[in-house]
Amino acid sequence: MSTSLLNCLVTGASGFLGQSLVAALRQQGHRVRAFDLRPSPEPDSTAMVGDLRRAADVAAACQGIDTVFHTASYVGWLPADAATIHDVNVNGTANLIRACQAAGVRRLVYTGSIDAVFEGRPIRLGDETLPYARRPLNTYSRTKGVAEQAVLAANDPAGLQTCALRTAGIFGPGDRHRLPSVINLARQGQALRLGSGQARFNHVYVGNVVHAHVLAASALALRPAGAPPAGRAYFIVDDEPTNFYDFVGEFLQALGYAPPTRSLPYRPAYLLAALLEAAQRLGLKLPPTVQQFTRYTVAATCVEFSFSHARATQDFGYEPQTGRAEAVATTLAWLRAAGYGVDGNPAG
Repeated sequence: MSTSLLNCLVTGASGFLGQSLVAALRQQGHRVRAFDLRPSPEPDSTAMVGDLRRAADVAAACQGIDTVFHTASYVGWLPADAATIHDVNVNGTANLIRACQAAGVRRLVYTGSIDAVFEGRPIRLGDETLPYARRPLNTYSRTKGVAEQAVLAANDPAGLQTCALRTAGIFGPGDRHRLPSVINLARQGQALRLGSGQARFNHVYVGNVVHAHVLAASALALRPAGAPPAGRAYFIVDDEPTNFYDFVGEFLQALGYAPPTRSLPYRPAYLLAALLEAAQRLGLKLPPTVQQFTRYTVAATCVEFSFSHARATQDFGYEPQTGRAEAVATTLAWLRAAGYGVDGNPAG
């Protein structure tokens, strides 16, 4: 399997998942080209700086490539960012599909999101029969669904074979956003619990996400054309969902912070978030921490939002390689080394 993927391209190679994927592919002996707005920090990869929104950049990146891992996306919640989010996530993905087809790329694995099916209503251990959200709670969620559908529609057993991996909340070494944002709120004394504490959410360790990407691409390469996972989407999660605040509370306590004790019920929180979003659409400038208080963040932590990876297990053998205890310990070690402990300062 070490040679089945041949020449690989990773978009978003300087991001959290992209860096981990590039490193893993290199370790497994694959030839890797890293593509992003800034050079990849991986010393053994061929770095190409470019922009998904520029078709010429994407076309050049796909030359001589056999397998593409499309991890790049623009993650943002602000109404002011809506046009950029669409341009990168939808138009950029369309550029990549066309470039893959023109260059004769054989495989495209798209990093999707559980957000593509979420409208704020409870989902309990959801599977791939769920429809795409008709009324997503933000532009990012909408664009992830639109881009995923374009990738799957491009699947061609006689040419480019595609699949999509819908990841849950990714955590692990190298995370500069998810857990650090919660830690920074705790440092500032602004941490707040939302909801009743009963809703469950999926997280997934970055190493397990990387493992799923390699498995899916290898299945596309080694199986008969058109066989699963070609043309399909899959949820990629760790085994057990937990309440969001229980999950992050374990990290806060281990790093020396008190978990949040103040709480706000779901419905008042959702109404407040809707009002704050409306204020931003009207041009009101809000503090950064308030900008992140959205209907999506409220709903995702207050209602059941969990999924099963059974179909990925069935179709290409995905099982989390790293268990929760090891994943938490490894992540904590990285957070401490990066200065996120109570006595540390985050490294640049």
